[in-house]
Amino acid sequence: MRYGDGAKRYIPCLLRLAMQCPRCNHHHTQKIGLSRHKRQRWMCMGCRRTFGDKDLRLINPKTKALALAMYAEGIAARKIERLLHVSHNAVLGWVRKEVAGKALQAPTAKDLSVIEADEMWSYVGSKNSPSGCAGQ
Repeated sequence: MRYGDGAKRYIPCLLRLAMQCPRCNHHHTQKIGLSRHKRQRWMCMGCRRTFGDKDLRLINPKTKALALAMYAEGIAARKIERLLHVSHNAVLGWVRKEVAGKALQAPTAKDLSVIEADEMWSYVGSKNSPSGCAGQ
């Protein structure tokens, strides 16, 4: 914009909008461009954090629960991906997060009465030469 003296001036009030920072709830924000997915990005002038309008990665909790139930019934993660239109990586991540600390816990000695040993365990680590390119 030109003024009477011929100098160009930057008007920062055009960039300040009523977007609220999710971290500090400050209203003084500035547009700072677009994300790689062509979504508007903002920067809070209070805490200097950048953020977007909303997180589009959030999945409905009902869809997540349905995906976990389907996986528990034995349906493959890629089939769940096709049926529910969510990433198979997301499904596997939800499963890992759900069973973390619950599955594969070592039983205590008090809970065991009979122990079976498999002969395969004696084979692990007993190969003389490594396979693949490292064996040359």
